[in-house]
Amino acid sequence: MERLDPVLHFIDSLDADGARAAALRVDPELPLAGVPFLIKARTPVGSPIVTRLLAAGAIAIGTSTRAHPEAVAQTFGWNGRDFTRNPWDLSRSPGGSSAGAAAAVAAGVVPIATGGDSAGSLRIPAAFCGVVGFKGTAGRVPRPGGRSLAGLMTSGIIGASLEDVVTATSLVSGPDRLDPSALPHWPVPELSAGPWRVAYTARLGRQMADPAVAQLVRDSLSDFVVRDASLDWLAVDEAWLALRALDAGQTVDGAVLREAVMVRTHNSTELADLFAEVDALVTPTTLTVAHGYDQHEDNLIVCDLCWGFNVTGHPAVSVPVGLVDGLPVGAQVVAPHGRDDVALSVAARIMTSLPG
Repeated sequence: MERLDPVLHFIDSLDADGARAAALRVDPELPLAGVPFLIKARTPVGSPIVTRLLAAGAIAIGTSTRAHPEAVAQTFGWNGRDFTRNPWDLSRSPGGSSAGAAAAVAAGVVPIATGGDSAGSLRIPAAFCGVVGFKGTAGRVPRPGGRSLAGLMTSGIIGASLEDVVTATSLVSGPDRLDPSALPHWPVPELSAGPWRVAYTARLGRQMADPAVAQLVRDSLSDFVVRDASLDWLAVDEAWLALRALDAGQTVDGAVLREAVMVRTHNSTELADLFAEVDALVTPTTLTVAHGYDQHEDNLIVCDLCWGFNVTGHPAVSVPVGLVDGLPVGAQVVAPHGRDDVALSVAARIMTSLPG
């Protein structure tokens, strides 16, 4: 961290002394004994995802950068002085809002880091940085304020290894006194080789993914029987904004909220019909490779392929599948509610070890 943070700017705050003291006290029999991790900045004190990682023996070394809260587009990181940089190319963004988490994992500083995802903030930085980001079914990981009214936000893990992400997610899952309505404890699933039926699309919003990105993700499915997804998908822009406002405790016009619920219901029904015929839906995680580290406001469409699954609550995981122009490309795998194991099984089949 001391060597790389001056270059990548992924640390929001450092607790080196606290980390060393915790490492001296750790019980070596715990499942994550001595594993260092970063906590996403501004995570509330006592968040179950943090307290459970600590209880499992993991060592928090500090907090990771995230986007400035007043920015319209959140696909960057900021430490108060400089932008967080992508380890693959210092001129590029690591994504966001869990920017520092993905940059630190990709740089090999920590194997896991915590994040949150209301529109792609686990999956987008994972895709930009060539690591794994997992948004479980809504309620998979308990939240400090309980389940939000609209349910957009999901806590989760970014990691270098799919297996590590799954293990850590299992350890932090299950109801908590702060979120008793969270889903039951999630045992580590046994990932299956299938055969899986897969649908693919490179468009769920205003634009199609960049042709090179779309082709690389489509090529990653060569071991599957693949069909093009036929979805009558409604744009989620206005619905997401209304639901986010509701989650923030803001007043939302009744007609606007009803329209948002209609969009969610329609898209959820479309996915239910699709999943009656296939096991998983695969898309590029992002429309393009990582944009410039200070060009987030010019890239408002970054979340086009992600945020619809926050609206519907489906599990989605992003894994690296290769490089375009020397930059990582992520594939997003989506599965039915509660079938996180299916999304992860397909992701394990297509995930690629990147060079370097």
